[in-house]
Amino acid sequence: MVFPIGDLNPTRRTPFVTIAFIAVNIAVFALLQPKGGTCAEASFVFRFAAIPDELLTLEQLSAAEYQAMGLGTCVIGAKSVLLSLLSAMFLHGSWPHLLGNMLFLWVFGNNVEDRLGHSAFVLFYGAGGIAATYAFALLNRDVTAPLLGASGAIAAVLGAYLILFPHARVRVYSPFPLYLLLWLLAGRMRLFLLVFAIIEIPAFIALGFWFYYQVLSATSIVDPGVAFEAHVGGFLAGVLLVLLWQRIAAGRHPVVATARW
Repeated sequence: MVFPIGDLNPTRRTPFVTIAFIAVNIAVFALLQPKGGTCAEASFVFRFAAIPDELLTLEQLSAAEYQAMGLGTCVIGAKSVLLSLLSAMFLHGSWPHLLGNMLFLWVFGNNVEDRLGHSAFVLFYGAGGIAATYAFALLNRDVTAPLLGASGAIAAVLGAYLILFPHARVRVYSPFPLYLLLWLLAGRMRLFLLVFAIIEIPAFIALGFWFYYQVLSATSIVDPGVAFEAHVGGFLAGVLLVLLWQRIAAGRHPVVATARW
């Protein structure tokens, strides 16, 4: 496992959008999202989370389907299926789920926002999250369990970072013996405690290992509670979206060839 904890890639401007996304995610989980396995929690989650079956039919689950899931005594309430694509990005299952996502968003989001600009980053984040959610839905067509979390959109941010800053230095946590391989490849040891180490490696290695793990996990039964397919779809969407952005930006500001005398 390679777990990024920071990078050495300074920004030119304050990442207001990234900070706002982090603040909203924390506020929603801490202040709005019910907890404790109650009907209030089930109603909130099923109303605002994305559900693959609903996304492909564009219709809310029926009362019979709620009954089959043991939610017959809970009042779910009407929902907007399309709006759940966005609201699901700001829901989380636990504090570790939330804090892990926010760490990734902070490490990589500030630089991507710095390069794209504030407004473009908002659109990019939303589009990446939607693409990730639909990637999961298309591969899990009959799933009626709620899909929630910012990790799909954040995976898109990671894909963009790979294209924009492939050689930026990223500090990662890695257990033994994987950190030995990373150190031999292109690493600089920052903290060594035998069972694990903090290694500084190029972004293309850190994100390459992360993406490989997501693909491997998506094609095997590792943790059915984690939407690895959404991570893979979001990452690929981020790569494609930032390449499209670069192409559009190049068209707006063409390089004029000049002859040197």
